[in-house]
Amino acid sequence: MSAIELILTKAKFIAQQCPQPSDSSLERAIDGSLTGIVTYIKVANGEYQMLSQYEHDIWVFPASQGKKADKACDLNLNFATISDTQMKRMAKWVVWNKMKEDLAVGTLRNTLCHLNGYFKWVLNSDTTAEHGLTAFTSNAYVKFVNTLTSTRKGEIKPLVAITKVHRFLVLEDLYRYCKTFDFVKEHPWSESSAYEQAGHVGEAYQEARKKAKTLIIPDEVLIPLCQFTKSYLDRADEIIASAKNKESLLLRDSCIFWLLLTTGMRIHEILGIKRGAYRSETKDDTTYYYIETISEKTHTGLAEWIAPKIATEAIDILGQLSTPLQAQLEQDVLNAKEANDHAEVHRLKQISDHICLAKSQKKKNALNILSGRAISEFRLPNLCKQVASDWNLAAHQFRRTFANYVVHSELGDLRALKDHFKHWSITMTALYAFNDNLDAELFEELLREKYLVEEEIKQDWFELDSPIAGGGMAQKIKKVRQDGELIKVFGSLQNMAKAYSSSIPIHSTGIAWCTNDDECRCDKSEDCEHGIVDKRHLPYWEGMLVQQMKLMQLDDIGEIGREAARKGLERIERLLSAMGIDVAAMKQEINQREYIEVKNVQSKRKSDT
Repeated sequence: MSAIELILTKAKFIAQQCPQPSDSSLERAIDGSLTGIVTYIKVANGEYQMLSQYEHDIWVFPASQGKKADKACDLNLNFATISDTQMKRMAKWVVWNKMKEDLAVGTLRNTLCHLNGYFKWVLNSDTTAEHGLTAFTSNAYVKFVNTLTSTRKGEIKPLVAITKVHRFLVLEDLYRYCKTFDFVKEHPWSESSAYEQAGHVGEAYQEARKKAKTLIIPDEVLIPLCQFTKSYLDRADEIIASAKNKESLLLRDSCIFWLLLTTGMRIHEILGIKRGAYRSETKDDTTYYYIETISEKTHTGLAEWIAPKIATEAIDILGQLSTPLQAQLEQDVLNAKEANDHAEVHRLKQISDHICLAKSQKKKNALNILSGRAISEFRLPNLCKQVASDWNLAAHQFRRTFANYVVHSELGDLRALKDHFKHWSITMTALYAFNDNLDAELFEELLREKYLVEEEIKQDWFELDSPIAGGGMAQKIKKVRQDGELIKVFGSLQNMAKAYSSSIPIHSTGIAWCTNDDECRCDKSEDCEHGIVDKRHLPYWEGMLVQQMKLMQLDDIGEIGREAARKGLERIERLLSAMGIDVAAMKQEINQREYIEVKNVQSKRKSDT
């Protein structure tokens, strides 16, 4: 096809498209005469293929406009579910206008869903249907939504504020885009907003923003999962060579587990990774790896995530696992071309070379990207079963768990898996300053988690029944938290704690918190002016007590060594006593445990002989 023919073909196709929103097109939308192409794909030879038209009840979107793991039904908008003709026309006009704002298909689908819910409520009341959209009927709708509930984790609860916000926003959309339709009479709440109607403003909104809703995966669940999944990564070559389906699935799930845990990516971002889509660079003798993928959550597009080496190893393993599927995909592309199935060619090219390819058993083994829903609802819970855990593991929990581990790493807390996070630090602002491709929202998530962790730690210090010990700072806090008059001034102990703790810097020395705004240089932070020991440090101090007791039992350390051990023991006993611990009882319990361990060893030796 010549260049002139291409231009003519394009011009002819453009002429068939639905016109941009305007007064004239609005008039046609109102009377139902508006027509034209709304979605299409560009195929070979510069030609186009129409997918849906404005007058159709189902609008079909191309795979390139959805998420990588979207099913075919996720790319459809079905207006046929709205029975009333005028309401259907309004819904189409609202969605068409929002399409022009380049909103994601998922957002458009949610808008249609909430419009449908509102219209169904309207049609169930003859009076409301007759009055249309007014402040009075909108207020009635707010009261109705406030009665709705949802089931979360087996519990029936009222709708959360942000869910109600989305239900109310569609009323504002109707007023904004459909004022000239007979149904729309006035603004739903002229001196208010959807957010205010849902109670998602002011102090309640700020508290909701600070409060994390997603659970952190607890260590007693996470550590066995890490051990189990790492064993699969270590045996990757053996498992791939054996081609055992069950083992291969667990290897794939283990790789996804480590990508979720060590990068902070969302599941759809992991599903968007292509083979070998990472790079490395070395700064100050530390090697950083950057994984490249598509972020569709915030319309970022191509973005990068900092990752440890184990994440790149997981990508390579997933690439090997997907090799046979990639070969099938390339053959399917050829078959689709021969059949002139341009939509299928377009779809397959969108998922080509991705590391999370999968076969759809329901559609004759058609290839697609692995479903994010299947991972969260089936594959991740299955990993928990492998380690005999009943934890309800889901993909979204990893992002906050990741942030929590990074924050504790930054604070210097001694936690399991810290080696996997040693490359990460919230103070790595330089890496963000010089790389616009990094996920800025993840950085904000880390800062938010840092605020939550620090607030939780400091809040405990001000609780009357929470034991703390240390130098000057600890004594000041003890004095403040007992001042009843001061608490009255702030209104509550919690408000007072926030006011005082906001200006207190914090990082860990392992056995205490240091509140110095500079690096801690003393070796006895529990006695330091800036040092605070709280309940989180008790396991470390008990461990040191065990060590010193063992040292005192040695007869070959000399007088100097024995004196050092005695002083160390006194230091530990003094701290534990200050924390309200019965040191004598603790020592007795330690001796009892040691006695039982010795007896068990002797018994084992006898049975072996």
